Amino acid sequence: MAQLFDIKKVTVGPKNLEAVVELAPRAPLMTGDDPAGTQLVLGLMPELADHLCLGDASSRFGEVIADTELAHLLEHVTVELLARTDVAGNISSGQTAQLGERLYKITLSCSDDVLVVGALSSAVWVLQWAYSGGGDPYPDIDAIASGLVSLVESLEALPVEEAAPEEGQPVEPEPAPAPEPDPWALGDDVPRPHLVR
Repeated sequence: MAQLFDIKKVTVGPKNLEAVVELAPRAPLMTGDDPAGTQLVLGLMPELADHLCLGDASSRFGEVIADTELAHLLEHVTVELLARTDVAGNISSGQTAQLGERLYKITLSCSDDVLVVGALSSAVWVLQWAYSGGGDPYPDIDAIASGLVSLVESLEALPVEEAAPEEGQPVEPEPAPAPEPDPWALGDDVPRPHLVR
C-alpha cells in the first residue's frame, strides 16, 4: 500500500499543534473498512479503548473505534504515544475535524512542538504498519515513546546561541575573513617565463 497519510501542513501555536492530513485515495476512510488493521492497532495499544472521547456518540474511544475515521484513530494513537512519554504534561488531548472528503485537521495539545511532531510522525508509521497487514518489523510502542523522550532531551542539550546585545550596547564587528589566495597568482619567489619575440 502507498503511504496512508500525507501530512500537508503543520502549524505550531502557543498551546496547540494543528496538522492537516490527507488520506491516500486507496486508504480505508473508516476503521470499519479494515477491521484487521484496527485490531492490530488495538493489540499494540489496548489503552486506546479507555481513552476519553468527547466528540462522539460515546465518552469512551473503545466504543467507537470499530467504526470511526482513520484520522480520528491517528489522533488517539498520537495522544497515547504522548502519554507514554511522561514528558507531555498532565493531559494529552486532541481533536479531529473533517475539512474535506479525505482531508482532516488534527489539533493536539502541545507542551513541546518537537515531541508532538515526533509522536504524530510515529503514529502515522504505526497506522501504516497496521493497515498494510502488519508483519515485521513489529512496532515497539515503549521503544518509540522512549525514542521521543531521547529526541527531546538531545535538543535540550544543544548549546544556545549567545543573546543579542541590549539596545545601546556597543557591538564589536566580527573580523573580516582573510582573503582567499588566488591559485593563479604567482608569488615573488616563482620564476616567471621570459617572452621571446
